[in-house]
Amino acid sequence: MDKQINLTLFNEVNSNDNGRIYQSEALENAVEDFKYELSNDEDLTEENYDMDEILYENEDLVVAKKLNNSNIIKNFSYDQTEILHNIGILYNNGSDQFDADMTASSLGFYNKGRGYAYSIPEPKILMDVCPTREDIIEIQKWGPLPLEDNSIHSLVIDLPFVISPQNAPSAVSNKEGASLIYKRFSAYYPVDNLYLSYYHWLSEANRVLEENGICIFKCQSMISGGIRHNVEEFSFMASQRLGFKMVDKFTLLAKARLISPGKYKSGQVHSRSYTSMFLVFVKSSKTKSKEFNYEQLLDRCLKEENEHYINVVEK
Repeated sequence: MDKQINLTLFNEVNSNDNGRIYQSEALENAVEDFKYELSNDEDLTEENYDMDEILYENEDLVVAKKLNNSNIIKNFSYDQTEILHNIGILYNNGSDQFDADMTASSLGFYNKGRGYAYSIPEPKILMDVCPTREDIIEIQKWGPLPLEDNSIHSLVIDLPFVISPQNAPSAVSNKEGASLIYKRFSAYYPVDNLYLSYYHWLSEANRVLEENGICIFKCQSMISGGIRHNVEEFSFMASQRLGFKMVDKFTLLAKARLISPGKYKSGQVHSRSYTSMFLVFVKSSKTKSKEFNYEQLLDRCLKEENEHYINVVEK
């Protein structure tokens, strides 16, 4: 590999609990060698040491204790603060304070207490279409973010996922139990607007993030009008077309969901979703040899299918 190891963190080798290397004996034996090389202020490459399981984050080498099933960072949780915390550790230089949140709303991600595992610090810049505090910057539903190009490293986005017109009888009804989900979350209508909005804000995220900046994009697929809308998959497709790489995906599990009265009067057709996703997109102009653009890959699949795979080489 051509990545070099940045040695600036080795002085903290015994105190860092949030690192990303968990090689046990091989790493322990190499630490003294690294410290010796550090005195010469030289960069070391992976080729100098036989450590097959070394992981890199932002080209820095960070050391931590050996992993097991209790302390490894998992790709699911019942607690969204745990997911945000883990994203910060892995992709935001070890910090769970992000630069900006453009859907701050009531700051549900950052409310202390409520039984959450972590107290996530409020981002430095808070924005929303409907601000709930004076320090939250108001943005327009289809407008630009009030940020310069390439100006921040991290951005949190949690857009609405409900499909309903604002004047729907259930939405304006004061009847107890009417349109519970609509009243708790904002909504799009018609459904096309959801896809247009998601693409727009991903495009804006790509504009304002610096190289190697991250976008934490919460979303969930849903059923509307008896049709499943694969919002998670669309978000990934849109992000890749815009120049992002999806480097991770965390699943938020729910033990209970709001159930709208009357929705299942004729029986249940689709499964009720108890998950939502935190997609982690990185803005990067670099491409590795085995990283695929899936739109281009599908074009190649079609080409090979039409040519009966006569040009496919097996090794």
